[in-house]
Amino acid sequence: MNPSLRETAREAARAFLKNESEYRMGYIEAEQPHPLTRRLSQTYASSAEAGVRLLLSVDSEMAQRAEKTLAGPEFAAFSGCIRKTLREGGRVFFSGCGSSGRLCMRLENSWRTGVARIAGKNTPKASDILPMQDRVVSIMTGGDYAVIRAVESFEDSTALGYRQAEEWSLSPKDLLVGVTATAETTSILGTAQNALERGASVYMLVCSDPVPLTGKMERARRIYTHPDCRVLLLPCGPMALTGSTRMQSSTFEQLAGAAALETALSDLAAAWGGEAGPHGAAWYGQQFVSLIRQLASPQCVGLIADATEQEESVYRAGSVITMFAEEYMLDVLTDTTERPPTFMTPPFTSLDMKDQPLSWAYAQNPSCDTGEAWRRCFGRPLRCIAWTAEDYASLGLGKQQIERIPAIDEKALLRFPIGNVSLPEREEKPGSLAMWVGADAPPESFMRSAARYAARSSFTMAQGGLSLPATLMDLYEHLAMKLMLNTLSTGVMARMGRIDGNWMTCLAMSNKKLIDRSARIVSDVCGVPYEQALEECFYSKARIEEEGLLLSPAQDAIRRLGTNGSNTGNQKKS
Repeated sequence: MNPSLRETAREAARAFLKNESEYRMGYIEAEQPHPLTRRLSQTYASSAEAGVRLLLSVDSEMAQRAEKTLAGPEFAAFSGCIRKTLREGGRVFFSGCGSSGRLCMRLENSWRTGVARIAGKNTPKASDILPMQDRVVSIMTGGDYAVIRAVESFEDSTALGYRQAEEWSLSPKDLLVGVTATAETTSILGTAQNALERGASVYMLVCSDPVPLTGKMERARRIYTHPDCRVLLLPCGPMALTGSTRMQSSTFEQLAGAAALETALSDLAAAWGGEAGPHGAAWYGQQFVSLIRQLASPQCVGLIADATEQEESVYRAGSVITMFAEEYMLDVLTDTTERPPTFMTPPFTSLDMKDQPLSWAYAQNPSCDTGEAWRRCFGRPLRCIAWTAEDYASLGLGKQQIERIPAIDEKALLRFPIGNVSLPEREEKPGSLAMWVGADAPPESFMRSAARYAARSSFTMAQGGLSLPATLMDLYEHLAMKLMLNTLSTGVMARMGRIDGNWMTCLAMSNKKLIDRSARIVSDVCGVPYEQALEECFYSKARIEEEGLLLSPAQDAIRRLGTNGSNTGNQKKS
């Protein structure tokens, strides 16, 4: 043991305990282990199909809660607020970070699709209808760059979120919807603070009761006690994979946001001379329950389980997979971008990162070049951040914080080749796999691109036997794809030994929330006090950095301390 590393770890733990009490979040429901999945990794190790069914059982539980919520008065008030804002000429902003930010992008993209669809049916009025596309806007913490590579340093800053909202010049006619599973995400509260100061209304879409936070966190108290801030609580319960809010909470949030926008779009369609949608709010919850039942069918479970084992075999052979998609590109990116910080796999690399390991999974559109692929992905021009070091300094960031922020402007994003360009380093790798992800059979453009790979496969809703109701925004297609991809990637990582029980033990300590989560993981799995677990995580982090290792501090600490025998038992490790 290096004494200096141990002392450094001890000091870091003391500082965190003293100064970052607001980030100790084990009491928040979305951060707690789900009782149904305590042996998730062991279940997957024994049977991929059993693992899929276990994950979907948690989604089924959440769907029952969603059905009740969407039929209730609180959702009606939220939906009514969105309709009123749009009807009176205001804009609706959806603000999120990480998985919630990506679902906000999904909502904006789907809204733009729905408006274009209505305009196409009302050609004489198209010039009046199409500007409505710009009335729903997503604010993603870190900008568009964060859809492909996490910009973790942004999450911990109220000032950075505040500045992103400031650039939109919100007015009293506007509504900002802050989307955060834990109700406390710092950057999102920063956007809400800016909106409130400018006289705009704020709705917080949360999966954890914010009331306990107001007595613990000043940033939460400032927002949730403001008279112009309202809350829609989506009681989804704990995540199937502890703390992984990319799963049940973001699904519930996507459903609620999309259903509210769908009802608003239906009203606007009627105002433009079209037909109003025949469905009330309760219908959306009922159809979601039906979707989960279809996903749990033997046909769909078999599809996901087979894809899980196939992807696992590719990685165990030391190869890579490229997912090809068109209309579901944003859904694919949303899932694959979450893998590196969640499971500590190599992140996506740009053309400027040739010296870094290839990401296990990547995404491309086989039908257009990279610039057009990005535009189609978002359904709008790019919105990237090109702030200078001076800009960051003016927001209160220190020199070390600023140095950790990479270039995240439009030029940097376009260096990620997601179009139909050839990528020999992936295509020519022995055992490489090209997978088509979509609703139906792959197009000819996929077949041409896939021919360069060692193997080809498809992962489609048609193969799963899904029959989904049509909506203006294709609400259920995108929810179905999200759930299928979440289940697939979680299962693959469980079988690759990246999960212990239902803890994602392979995670980076890249922000304060993940530092706390790492300590809670080690405390639970190893049966040691939180304070000791925190020090051990900091020690592992320092040791890993000094030795240049590619390891998770939490998993390294678990390997050093040993387990208490209640949550481990994976049969396969990688």
